[in-house]
Parts: sequence; structure tokens; C-alpha cells
Amino acid sequence: MNSRILTKINSIIKNRLIELLGILLVIFSFFLFLSIATYSPGDPNFIYNPENTDIKNFGGFYGSVISDFLLQSIGLISFFIALNFFYWGIKVTTKKIINNFINKIFYVLIYIVFGSIVLNIIYNDSFWLIDNGNGGFVGRLITQNVYYFTPLIENQYVVYILILLTIFFFILSLGIN
Repeated sequence: MNSRILTKINSIIKNRLIELLGILLVIFSFFLFLSIATYSPGDPNFIYNPENTDIKNFGGFYGSVISDFLLQSIGLISFFIALNFFYWGIKVTTKKIINNFINKIFYVLIYIVFGSIVLNIIYNDSFWLIDNGNGGFVGRLITQNVYYFTPLIENQYVVYILILLTIFFFILSLGIN
């Protein structure tokens, strides 16, 4: 009798902790999305941290640092990461299970690389991301290194294939059946 009660209590606590994790993921995704959307190049970051600066970022200093890191490294594809966290949080809250986590992280890394390359090739000139462009330095470096071996990467059909692969791996990372 006591064993069943302890098992039920354990199950209830486990489910509430999983729901809490899902809610925290959803809250973090909103914070991340708003921080990226309100990014300003003049805000403090890892490299540039002036004293007495009015921070324009919605997330304050931490939002400014996080959004600068994501946008300068992987570019506009970082909005997809916020969508991933939101969807994962909703799924964890409703289903109360975390499955294929390693596979989903792998898919995220793959679509980040492909998406950064696509953004760097298609539209790299940005008034917002002056230093590294819309693809970030990851997209710029990979594109330059691949272009060194073959200029085929700027072919229209290769770009279309990269767009499709980005969308495909983004859908796989969400775990949509």
C-alpha cells in the first residue's frame, strides 16, 4: 500500500518537474525571440561594453549579449532556434516526455550550417548585421572555404537544394511527424 502511494507521489513530482521544464523553455524562447528582434549593434556585448550606455534591447544586458552572439555567429537563422525552444517547450509540457534529444540537437546543428550558408549566399548585405552579414561568420567562413574549392556553391540549383535541406532539417529538429 505504501509503495503504491510513494510511486504515485513520485510520478506526480516527476510530471510537474517536466511541465516546469517545458514552461521554462517556452519563457526562454520568448525572451530569446524578443532579444534577437530588438537587437541593436550599439548595445553592449562580449567585445564592446561601454559604461553608462542606454541598452535598447528588450532583454537588457543579457539579451543584448545573447542576441549579439547568436546574430554575429550564425546570423538570422537564430530566429529558428527560438522557434525550436518554443515548440520543444510546448511538446514537453503537453506530452511530458523528452525523446530523441541527441538527434534533435544534431538536426539543429545541420540546419544552422545550411541556413547560414544560404543566408550568406542569397542576401548577405545587411544594415543590421554590419560585421558578418545575414549568415553570420559561420556562413561566411563555410561559404568562403567551399568557394575556394569550387564556385559551384553559388549555383542557383545548389542554393535551392540548401534551402530545402534547411527546411527539412528544421522540421526534423522539431520532431513533427
